[in-house]
Amino acid sequence: MKVTLNQIEKGEDEVIINYLEMTEEVEDIVRVASGGDEKIPCSRDSIKCMVAVRDILYIESVDRETFAYTSNDVYKIPLPLNNIEAAYAHRGFFRCSKSMIINIYRVSELRSEAAGRIDAKMENGEHVIISRKYAKALRCELRGGE
Repeated sequence: MKVTLNQIEKGEDEVIINYLEMTEEVEDIVRVASGGDEKIPCSRDSIKCMVAVRDILYIESVDRETFAYTSNDVYKIPLPLNNIEAAYAHRGFFRCSKSMIINIYRVSELRSEAAGRIDAKMENGEHVIISRKYAKALRCELRGGE
């Protein structure tokens, strides 16, 4: 994809998108350029709210309840992991174990561990272990889907 940037002296910022076909990548660019971002309905302390997908570090299922973790807060999500994984895989959400999904765009460091596992250090410093069942798929994803 070709990207051209032009700095202007006066006027309003403008984004012009020329495309051959409306792909998911182009749709994402349009969404970001127009200021919109996908949000997930959540609740915290019995208060309903919306959390931007890009702010979520990882999502975990505990005792049949689903929780989203951001840098500062934990939110309860009324959706099962399978639905979240299917809906947000294009946004970097990756199943790393039976009970957890990580946002690969919010991983700061990866380290190989014994028995084929991977230790993912998230931006907030927490460590998430990617089980060996999913480690191969992650390595493939990071190589560009080879």
